[in-house]
Amino acid sequence: MGDVAEVAQMRAALSRVRRATGLPVALGGPRPDGGRTLRIAELSGAATGALHGLVVAAGSGLGGKSMALSRPCAVTDYRSSRHITHEYDRAVATEGLRSVLAVPVVVRRKVRGVLYAAPREALPLGDRVLSTAMAAARDVQQSLVVRDEVRRLLVAARGPAAGPGACKLVRGVHSELRALAPRVTDPAPREELVSVCGRPAAAAGEGPVRGRAHRGR
Repeated sequence: MGDVAEVAQMRAALSRVRRATGLPVALGGPRPDGGRTLRIAELSGAATGALHGLVVAAGSGLGGKSMALSRPCAVTDYRSSRHITHEYDRAVATEGLRSVLAVPVVVRRKVRGVLYAAPREALPLGDRVLSTAMAAARDVQQSLVVRDEVRRLLVAARGPAAGPGACKLVRGVHSELRALAPRVTDPAPREELVSVCGRPAAAAGEGPVRGRAHRGR
């Protein structure tokens, strides 16, 4: 996760978390290619830039713990917690955060990013906050699943069309792409998907590519 559209999806999820929970701060970042680190790329409600661009290693701090365990983690008082490591205390303190919740975005058993939500007081974060943050993480997860599948199918659709099973493969890929089309909200992959969906029809002389693809969405 990390291209412009995916970061925008995370930004929207963080805004929903703040609206639904009333918490003043939400932030998050991608974990590119399942690597050992994530980078805090999006801040919502932050008073400083102390956390922006912070690189969090798996196992370190609260987000790193959530990333390593692939499950939500929370602390009531970040700086005094004995359940996390404290490499990032200065940045967290500069932003004035106390209680913090971290929820991973997990796609096919791989953590692709982490969402955080936090008040500026040492307060227990209840089930409502947890369920809201988990729902936001699922929204990001579903978007990534769709985008990954679109990319896979687009690669298959561009592949060589030789061999006895080529026509069947192309028909199958085309069918899957058309089924995915209504679920794609990001403009760039949607336009590419629309274009590819229309190619089999155009090749068969069945009408304009763009018009037919848009009616199938």
